Amino acid sequence: MIEKYDLKKNKVFGKKILVYGLGATGKSVIKFLKKKKIFDYKVWDDDKKKRQKFANKIIDKALNNIDFIVLSPGINLNNALLKSKLIKNKKKIITDLDLFYLFNPEAKTIGITGTNGKSTTCKIIHHILKKNGYQVKLGGNIGKPILDILCNSNTIVIIEMSSFQLAYSKFIKPNFGVLLNLSIDHLDWHRNFSDYKNSKFKIFFNQGKFDKAYISSQALIKFFKNEKFHSKLIKVPKKISPNSNKFNEYLNFKPNLQNLNFAYRISRDIGVNHASILKSLRDFKGLKHRYEIFLRKKNISFINDSKATSFKSSEYSLEANKNIYWILGGLPKKGDKIRLTKFQRNINRCYIIGKKTAFFVNQLRNKIKYTVSNNLKSAVINLFKDLKFENGRAVVLFSPASASYDQFKNFEQRGDIFKKLVKLYAK
Repeated sequence: MIEKYDLKKNKVFGKKILVYGLGATGKSVIKFLKKKKIFDYKVWDDDKKKRQKFANKIIDKALNNIDFIVLSPGINLNNALLKSKLIKNKKKIITDLDLFYLFNPEAKTIGITGTNGKSTTCKIIHHILKKNGYQVKLGGNIGKPILDILCNSNTIVIIEMSSFQLAYSKFIKPNFGVLLNLSIDHLDWHRNFSDYKNSKFKIFFNQGKFDKAYISSQALIKFFKNEKFHSKLIKVPKKISPNSNKFNEYLNFKPNLQNLNFAYRISRDIGVNHASILKSLRDFKGLKHRYEIFLRKKNISFINDSKATSFKSSEYSLEANKNIYWILGGLPKKGDKIRLTKFQRNINRCYIIGKKTAFFVNQLRNKIKYTVSNNLKSAVINLFKDLKFENGRAVVLFSPASASYDQFKNFEQRGDIFKKLVKLYAK
């Protein structure tokens, strides 16, 4: 059951605020509060060095007198330094998304969440609307922090909403709420799949009868109906108008067909006609690090799919190609399993990197040929040695199926290093 909140009874002015977490989100919250001339706030970060940069420190006892705790999305309540105090004051926790909605009640917003495809769907919608003359901005879990975005009543704001942000949000109210899909993910952060699912569905919990909720999966539609949300349910079909994706190679990639279905339906509901949507999509370029075909050399294609941080994310790339030389590895997600039955024939050899190689060896043993390369440079060197004996068409796929934090700062750095190494050794 998802708890409902009354937007009208909660105001920020005159309240005492704690900004918990001093990363990019926390800094944007502080900047926003100052801009709104709200100075009755304190700050905290579990990292001592970060919080020492600010003069006004928070002590344990002061937490009980705080009205709102603006929690940064990267903070796991169960691992926080002030865990017991935060849990005791859980009803006070809000997010930067909440502040945006409380201060911009007239803004027209498109909120997008799901396990996979959020960023791409945001980008497709943004591209279509911008091409067709709409004043549109993009933020949230993609691009700028949401509080850095300036908007007016004519602006359409597209917001990527992660489960971390949604978990503690209370006042979000998108005009167009989108749940793309749902599969097991982030169980190291959420206690279980039920909590993860509930966090995703919070995108709909304040919507009214004039707002729209877009869902495709029958199972998710059933849950939506059981929760008795007030918004109008829009069932997104699995197929859109024929030939709409034929002229753009990136959009022919299977998961992007689903993303395109949602983007198409929302764009139509906003007022863009069919022909204009198709025309807009001709020059759409995909995201970096998401099925990014960045090099073709002779008969070999090189794909950077570093954004695939779970096996579910890697499945699509494995399904879409043949004769694959697959680099994978990193920090596997809790509860994740590599199910290769459908893709085994597509994979020629695997190269395992990262600090958890034993996990991947256990998943691949007796199923697929593999080389334990430990790090990305060794993997690239090893695969180029093997490519010398390749006579047919082949695909080098960097789709790690795991998080990057064991050896890299983030998936972007991981992908950039892969591309740099490939271009170096491809010479």
